[in-house]
Amino acid sequence: MATLSRHGTFRLLLLHSRVPVAVGFTIIEPLVLAILLSIVVSGTAVVLTSINRSSVESRRVVTMNQQIDSNLAEIKQLSGRLTCCSSVCTVATPTVVGTTANCATANPLDPRYFFPQRDDPATTATIAGTSPATADERRAVDQLCASGAFMTPLLTAVNGTAVIAGVTRTASIQTNNTIRVIFNDDVNGRVTRVANITPPMARWCP
Repeated sequence: MATLSRHGTFRLLLLHSRVPVAVGFTIIEPLVLAILLSIVVSGTAVVLTSINRSSVESRRVVTMNQQIDSNLAEIKQLSGRLTCCSSVCTVATPTVVGTTANCATANPLDPRYFFPQRDDPATTATIAGTSPATADERRAVDQLCASGAFMTPLLTAVNGTAVIAGVTRTASIQTNNTIRVIFNDDVNGRVTRVANITPPMARWCP
């Protein structure tokens, strides 16, 4: 057999001395993969939780605004019914009406609904809340208008309407004969609606 050259012998030794290359994954790769997956899952959970909270809050706000709209509609109906035609201001629809009564009609769309159509000569007792005291229905209503007292029954009726869960409602009489109603969202502590309502009766005050 021919003697191997010095270079051939060196190459043969190199071939036999090579370290085998590992095939497949080591323990490091699965560990890194697990860490990456946990980061992705955690991030997804945070995003989904945030989306869910936002959706719940959006539904709450929509429901709250619908309830406020309903409450304001009720308050406006009360405002439209406020009348002093009997000399006693009230949001209750008058039951005694006609040509011989102080209240001409029970229809709030009729201009005669609000103010007394006559002074009842049979009335001799002083009408409550008048100063100077008078038994004259028309004069009594003028006095109630001048003092702003005609608005008090409406304010009482507004405060008597249903309370909305999670909402604080405040109502007050303003100097321009309006009722200001403020709705405050208790969850985030913000004012969510302000409404100024002027009853038709205010137009009949001198």
